[in-house]
Amino acid sequence: MLNRIMLTPAVFLLGAGIFVGAVWANQTWGRYWGWDPKETCALVMWLVYALPLHRGCRGLAIFRKDRVFNAYLLCAVATVVFTYFGANYFLSGLHSYA
Repeated sequence: MLNRIMLTPAVFLLGAGIFVGAVWANQTWGRYWGWDPKETCALVMWLVYALPLHRGCRGLAIFRKDRVFNAYLLCAVATVVFTYFGANYFLSGLHSYA
């Protein structure tokens, strides 16, 4: 139950962070979006977490079941882990530290 309550503000804040990051990138690098691995991973992470919010749609009604919803969110944590380790250490780009 707490997962459902916290998902909406979490997706909103992640989207706001991506938006603010794009504004910052425009000031710093002269473009809003550069298809950098960290930017792309953040977008994929936002899409993965936003998908269960559309459980009212006919095709996504499976997310109404608590077991499916929680299993999906548990698997969605992998996108957070990949965004941190993959974009920081394994993929090259403007945000890589390797």
